[in-house]
Amino acid sequence: MDLLIGNRRYTGSKKALLEDIYTSISPYPKGRIVFADLFAGTGIVSAFMLGKGMSVIVNDFLQSNYIAYQAWFGCGDYSKKKLERIIAEFNSLNSSKLKENYFSKIYGNKYFSVSDAKKIGYIREKLEKIKLTKREKSILVTSLMYATDKIANTVGHFEHFLSKKPQDKGVLLKLPHIEPFIGNATIYKMDANKLAREITCDIAYIDPPYNARQYVNFYHVLENLVQWDKPTEFEGTSMKFKRNHLKSDYSKSKAPMVFKDLIDNLQAKLIVVSYNNTYSAKSSASNNKISESQLLDILSSKGKVTVSEIKHRSFNSGKTDFKDHKEILYICKTNL
Repeated sequence: MDLLIGNRRYTGSKKALLEDIYTSISPYPKGRIVFADLFAGTGIVSAFMLGKGMSVIVNDFLQSNYIAYQAWFGCGDYSKKKLERIIAEFNSLNSSKLKENYFSKIYGNKYFSVSDAKKIGYIREKLEKIKLTKREKSILVTSLMYATDKIANTVGHFEHFLSKKPQDKGVLLKLPHIEPFIGNATIYKMDANKLAREITCDIAYIDPPYNARQYVNFYHVLENLVQWDKPTEFEGTSMKFKRNHLKSDYSKSKAPMVFKDLIDNLQAKLIVVSYNNTYSAKSSASNNKISESQLLDILSSKGKVTVSEIKHRSFNSGKTDFKDHKEILYICKTNL
């Protein structure tokens, strides 16, 4: 079975809310719509809107997400038969015959078994050496990233590995199922606030980080795998590389100010903001950085705001207690 864009564990994923998001915007702009997904994550919302015939601006500042957009939405040439052959060769590799490598030395016996980590590292290095088009490489790196994420010895992200010793699970790559979308995608890897100054759109969808938990901390292993710069300096037992340049201001105390700057500079007929109602979690790091009143005040300066609440099961690593958790859509019909 082919790999689907939604086959990835991702904190804050809107996979279960796609119809709710679409319903919230459907009464508004008509015709040929440009939909800007400024904090796109896995890209699943963009894929859904492309399937509805919209043209999409898809953006994220993590390289691991950006390379996946190139795979799912890019326009470069690729040979499906060639990719199927390469994936079959990778899947047939015997890990016991592979030597230790960069990836296994760092992450083996932590996030993965040594055997699985050797295979992941071997494949990633191989992708730097074999002849591929840019799109083919993006597709294969994305396939490897999804396979890596699926077998990780974690709760679903890479903030830290589990205390139990990782077991051999096997690294199985699958070919991404590339949809022939009606609309087209324009792909960016930018700070959303800077991108807002450069684009115009009919609908801007904003799903920023909500709390103090940084996404680069959640996905640093995948970020390292995709970038393949092979850093040698790491922090703590979780093996995080230096990443201050990848940390989001939306996870800091300045979040309300940064959000206001984003909204003030957006050129969009409709702005839809996803946020939730987590303001009194057991862990303070899980509490939202922007209050409901701040969200309403900032959006109201741009136009008329309506609010839609959706009951939604939250991510829980076991340390945070969420009661009556809701995802909230703030829908602003702007004055533009």
